[in-house]
Amino acid sequence: MAAAMSFRRLSSSFKSPIRPLFTRTSLRCMSTAAAEKEKARANWVHQLNAPLEEIDPEIANIIELEKARQWKGLELIPSENFTSVSVMQAVGSVMTNKYSEGYPGGRYYGGNEYIDMAESLCQKRALEAFGLDPAKWGVNVQSLSGSPANFQVYTALLKPYERIMALDYPMVDIFTWLSGLIISIN
Repeated sequence: MAAAMSFRRLSSSFKSPIRPLFTRTSLRCMSTAAAEKEKARANWVHQLNAPLEEIDPEIANIIELEKARQWKGLELIPSENFTSVSVMQAVGSVMTNKYSEGYPGGRYYGGNEYIDMAESLCQKRALEAFGLDPAKWGVNVQSLSGSPANFQVYTALLKPYERIMALDYPMVDIFTWLSGLIISIN
């Protein structure tokens, strides 16, 4: 009762009345359709922000089993190195939602300013890591799989019309070595 009296005194001290907490309209029950729509919206927002363990515990468990397998074993395939949480967070971030064909400053689609910033920073760091002058050297940091990465190494090492031979597929454990084909850069 004392709280109500204090609130009444406080509200009467203002020149204009305070908007009431509840109105007749807000106290009415929502229609079933409106309630379902609100529930669906809340569910969508929840699913967008909830952790995997909550949304799909079976997949989360399988991922944990794979993490344990990788942690206990020694993988000698370079593309299967055990990576840090920070790398997984970056690779699994909202940056993967954006299609960003092309290179920084010359993309085919708009809205790539943050992709450009991240890619330019990666290029700068790669050049610094090898002590290279950006005026003389460029770097492509876009390779997402072994085949393009291998091809980029080949083209960097070979002059026009030079050849390099790959090992026969059974001799190596990496599929991208192209099963004994001769790669020729013309």
